[in-house]
Amino acid sequence: MTKTITLNRRSFGIGAAGLALAGLVPQSAFAQETRSVTTALGTYDIPADPQRVLCVDSRLDIEPAVALGLNIVGHAYDKVEPWVPADPNWKFVGEVPDLEQVLALDPDLIICTDVGDRDSEYWPINRLKDVAPVLPPPYVLPWKEILAQIGVWTGREGAADAMLAEYDALIADIKQRRAEQIASKTIAVVQPWSDGTIFLQAELSLLQPQIMADLGAKTIPVVEGNIVSAENFSDVLGGVDGILLVLHTEGGLEPVAQQQTWTRLPAVAAGKVIGRVGNTNFGGIYTAMHVAKLFDELYGTLA
Repeated sequence: MTKTITLNRRSFGIGAAGLALAGLVPQSAFAQETRSVTTALGTYDIPADPQRVLCVDSRLDIEPAVALGLNIVGHAYDKVEPWVPADPNWKFVGEVPDLEQVLALDPDLIICTDVGDRDSEYWPINRLKDVAPVLPPPYVLPWKEILAQIGVWTGREGAADAMLAEYDALIADIKQRRAEQIASKTIAVVQPWSDGTIFLQAELSLLQPQIMADLGAKTIPVVEGNIVSAENFSDVLGGVDGILLVLHTEGGLEPVAQQQTWTRLPAVAAGKVIGRVGNTNFGGIYTAMHVAKLFDELYGTLA
């Protein structure tokens, strides 16, 4: 079935005639083969074989798109992490999506995480759907469900299943090799903050706890607010055997490392702490596998 995708750009403050004169009318406005999808936005058509995909979130949107073999032309939000197989030709359209740059990319499909506010500055679904059809994976879903859902929407279930099988094989391998440590050692994931407190990564909305659950890891209970001040480091982390750090910048540990209550922790004193710079709080298959390998490394120090 061939249908025409109709675009409406009134919300951008310029008419279609002006866009045409500027050379910004996307080629995706022309007829192409489509498939019907049902999302939180309703039931509508998307290209059956999209050729110019814009991924708004450089973590939650771009990783499943890469895994599914979609033809990505650009992204927003932030740089793509080094463990994700990125194409240097992808266009960065701004931390907040710049709509003129989005139009210039001529997307025929947009993937934009649904954070619950579709007029969000960073994830502006309501404005982007006037450019091209939008697939809105829900922010609240675990990464595996997001990958599977986008696979269904795009008719690439086989690719999604293959990537999930690769992840499952990695988890199975780690569980086999580190069975003794996983069963007997307690680990925690913490993100140091600039005020000398730490954020305990325990909620399943974050990626690391999802990986710990898959591994069957022993960890500590959630604390109220997930913020731990220096005077409570021992109470919360005193019984932990190993710690995985979440570091967004070089030197990110320094404000915490200056606290004596940190250096006196048994895991810290024994050198059972590892950390790599990078945004691992959210992501998809590639960040999940990266984090799983970090847990493998951490368990290796506990052998």
